[in-house]
Amino acid sequence: MKTFCACLRLSALTASTPALGQGTPEQRQACTPDAMNLCGDYIPDAARVKACLLSQRQRLSPACRAAIGGNEVKPRKRRRKNA
Repeated sequence: MKTFCACLRLSALTASTPALGQGTPEQRQACTPDAMNLCGDYIPDAARVKACLLSQRQRLSPACRAAIGGNEVKPRKRRRKNA
């Protein structure tokens, strides 16, 4: 039964959130595990899953990051302290 529920959730995710909107099958395959682990609370709302994944960019797997076009992690800008 657990396996059936997991498969059902996975199929719902891949059907409703084509890896960040209307992505390719490759993007769905690369990002489905990250969507489940990092953004599962937002499934099946594709827009919210996309926003969640983009906000979690540093925590995404290399495959998902590459699939959505953010292969590199951008360094954070340092803020100057006013003296």
